[in-house]
Amino acid sequence: MRRRVAGGARWWARAGAVLLVGVLGLGGAAGSAAAAEDTPATPAAYLAEQLRRSPVYLSDQLPRTNPLSARPAVVKEAKRTGVPTYVLVLPGTGTVDGDGLLAAVHDRLGKDGLYLLFGGDGGSPEVGTFGVDVPARDAAMATTFELPYDAGTLVTFRHFVDVLRSGDAAQRAEKGADASRAGEEPDNLYTSSTDRENQGFLTGILLTGVPVLIVAVGWYVRRWRGGKGPGLRLLVPVAAGVALTIGVGAPLVFDDTRSDGDPVPTAADMKARTVRVAHGLRSEPVYADPLAAGLLSRAELARLRKHAERLDVPVHVVVVPLDTTDESGGDGELLAKRLHSRLGSGGDGIYVVADAAEDGELEVVNYGAKVDSAKLYDATEDLRFGEDRAGKDDEGLYPRLDEALRIIDRAPSGPRSGPYLDPLAAEDPVAEDKLPSLYSGDFGPGALLGAVGALAALGVTAAGLGAARRAGLGAPQATARGSAARRSAASSDDTAPQAPARPSAGWLRRTARRELDELNDEFERLSTELPDAVRTRAWDCLDAATLLLDQEGDNRVDADADAPTLAAGLALIRTGRAVLADRATATAAQLRLCTLNPLHGPWAASRKLTLPGEGGGARSRPVCAECRAALDGHGEASSAFSGSRTARSARTARTAGVVAERLLCLRAPGAGRSAPYEPYHRVPGPLDATQGTGRGQGPTAEQIVRRVREQLGVH
Repeated sequence: MRRRVAGGARWWARAGAVLLVGVLGLGGAAGSAAAAEDTPATPAAYLAEQLRRSPVYLSDQLPRTNPLSARPAVVKEAKRTGVPTYVLVLPGTGTVDGDGLLAAVHDRLGKDGLYLLFGGDGGSPEVGTFGVDVPARDAAMATTFELPYDAGTLVTFRHFVDVLRSGDAAQRAEKGADASRAGEEPDNLYTSSTDRENQGFLTGILLTGVPVLIVAVGWYVRRWRGGKGPGLRLLVPVAAGVALTIGVGAPLVFDDTRSDGDPVPTAADMKARTVRVAHGLRSEPVYADPLAAGLLSRAELARLRKHAERLDVPVHVVVVPLDTTDESGGDGELLAKRLHSRLGSGGDGIYVVADAAEDGELEVVNYGAKVDSAKLYDATEDLRFGEDRAGKDDEGLYPRLDEALRIIDRAPSGPRSGPYLDPLAAEDPVAEDKLPSLYSGDFGPGALLGAVGALAALGVTAAGLGAARRAGLGAPQATARGSAARRSAASSDDTAPQAPARPSAGWLRRTARRELDELNDEFERLSTELPDAVRTRAWDCLDAATLLLDQEGDNRVDADADAPTLAAGLALIRTGRAVLADRATATAAQLRLCTLNPLHGPWAASRKLTLPGEGGGARSRPVCAECRAALDGHGEASSAFSGSRTARSARTARTAGVVAERLLCLRAPGAGRSAPYEPYHRVPGPLDATQGTGRGQGPTAEQIVRRVREQLGVH
């Protein structure tokens, strides 16, 4: 199951303060009134009650990643710890104070033991130990460093228990921290959809490129040798055999069928929350999820219920966490549709579904009420996004819900109808994690590139052999061997790029966090020794990167920073480090970055390129040393014949391949993990804002710094 970070992190971060108030039990008056309610007054009390029934509690709001049917497997792992263990798996990523919540649950439950809190998207647990002596924090830290980010909750818990029982949790935690500081990251456990696209692309290249290369180059070499060597009667069957081997072998090598290892949910898992909420709506018009108890006071809930009951049309108000891992995929309108279907004709009316956060989304949907759905939709549009109402008098969840009820009361009548806009169905929980066929998606472009690349290799071979013959370098056989040796030597000079062409947000966040600390330390150490020009330029990069990545001001890279923001910050960090390392770089009039990938750092040369989506011919653009070497092909073709049509064709094909391979691509802000990658210069963000000025030039450090400061209002 994909790790849905954005929805969970948003809910925890925005509702964190409110949850903690509920957790710590602030407000004695509310506590004294709790006895009159059927459900506990705070999330901590509710969770303690669940743990009295079973030491493992899985929320029914995470069926796509942690279905209720997976509970026996979690219980099995909990029994292996050797101490009484209590496990909570809740919506969110645990960015709220886990220690505070676990301590409050322990106080309510009154039982000593090991307490663990997992967020719905996986990740290492928050831990608390009460009356037991186990190295839980070291085990959690070691798990953080030893597992990749795509490990789900069950795999993570199993690994945590293994470390806890190993006897060397502290040593493993320290070793993992050292490895993380050194930039070492564990490999992903599963194949992502992006990985599958890359695998298909590579398979396409090999499936067409290798056979075409065998036939074309073999045929040309035979001709060059005066008819000596294998002919087409041998080359074609050999090429066909190679193609068959690749076609059959690729699915055996790339044999993953799912993008994660999360348990597959059952139909009962997918409807569990809907059943629970629908049951609550049958008895009263307002349902507030127990985990959202702190968002609305008892008095506010009572007023909302009375207001809803007074309306001429039936109204159903629902306050629940909305997350991409739930049955509706985080869509409040779709949840309303599922609730109406569950309640049947007795559930006709207006549904008001609010995300359990102070500024979460709020959806107002008509299912069978005699209200004009279109006008109701327009009238409630301003209430939908709480974050857009910051600073207004009616900011907060209760004022928005109360205003929604007032608008419903004033809405013009109309025939019984459905919603103004019917929500799209959520993706099937099994299908969304099923990897596509290796021979779909990018396989086609890969196959085309493979054929073009093979023909380009033929052109390079022809140019090299022709140059060798004219230079009189000996027998054709020796010349061919020398050409092959030169090509091998040239390819061995290639070095790995400084950054992946399609970095994930997780990779960008981890790398930016580490390198920002390193740049801070390096600047502080060298500051007194630096010339003014060097110090100023390095400080501009460091300051702008810090402003961009730490907008919350807590000396940490923001957990909700999107990929374009992280990429721009990392580009500034690496530029600052390059300035400290190279005084010539520091004194340049304008510090241009590599056009193909600004994460590579400052430019070293200019080359003519055409970026995706551009019209016209190639334009001269700055590139780094590694991109220059890749574009130049390490001198594969003889310069004496570089002007020939064959050589130009080979060079054009090589340039297009290098651009496709090395161009930085990012996901747009707010896009999910299944969204496609786009070239960075077409994605909104600081890097896009500093793209070319019409002269075909790439971004400069000065432009990025200025853009960041203008965006954040810092002068």
